[in-house]
Amino acid sequence: MKDRVLINISKERMQTLFNEAENTENIALARRYIRLMEKIGMRMNISVNTSIKHSYCKHCKTPYKNPGIKLKNKMVQVRCPYCGEIRRIPFKK
Repeated sequence: MKDRVLINISKERMQTLFNEAENTENIALARRYIRLMEKIGMRMNISVNTSIKHSYCKHCKTPYKNPGIKLKNKMVQVRCPYCGEIRRIPFKK
């Protein structure tokens, strides 16, 4: 088991990297930040928060800036503006 201090530092770094990815205008740099965030999570065996998971495209690793959102059959469909991938997320009542 990893030390709690290392886990807390890793979570903070993951949050910082995602914030930087959202705030940057350079798409290649944003993708790099998200890949680093995922690698830190895998290395430390930490799952990424669901709020963060739902805020970027799993296919092209870019944060959603202006996604197309639809509600269909108890699912939220989010279309990535960069690659066109559709992500379906179930929503709870």
